[in-house]
Amino acid sequence: MFGAHGEFNICTQLPTMYLKLVGSFNNEGVTSLTNGVVQELSTHPKGSIKFVVVNLEEFELLTVDSMDSLETYFSSVKERGYQRVDYLYANIIAKNMFEKVWHNSDVEVNFYKNSESYLHQHPDDEYIKTYWL
Repeated sequence: MFGAHGEFNICTQLPTMYLKLVGSFNNEGVTSLTNGVVQELSTHPKGSIKFVVVNLEEFELLTVDSMDSLETYFSSVKERGYQRVDYLYANIIAKNMFEKVWHNSDVEVNFYKNSESYLHQHPDDEYIKTYWL
């Protein structure tokens, strides 16, 4: 068994969950991320998280073995009632990957070049202003 690769930070300020991904994720890293998100969700009333903002500035994509785990994770995420997911700093490969994952869902998915372009659309987001600029 391999150790988990890929790091993440999760912070929730209802109704938004903020998720920062760092490094390259292998299968065990995706499992760790999944468990972290599930644990964070369990600390809030069901359905209270409506929006997710994902910072991909230091994300280096996934290993081949982790794609199945990621698709399983996203199939369960689609059932959680998120209304919108915003990706910041997504390169073309990450954008393509996440577009495929969210295909055929009712979740609004947006991609922003950086934190500043996100704030142009969401100027009142104090978390982004404080921690991701």
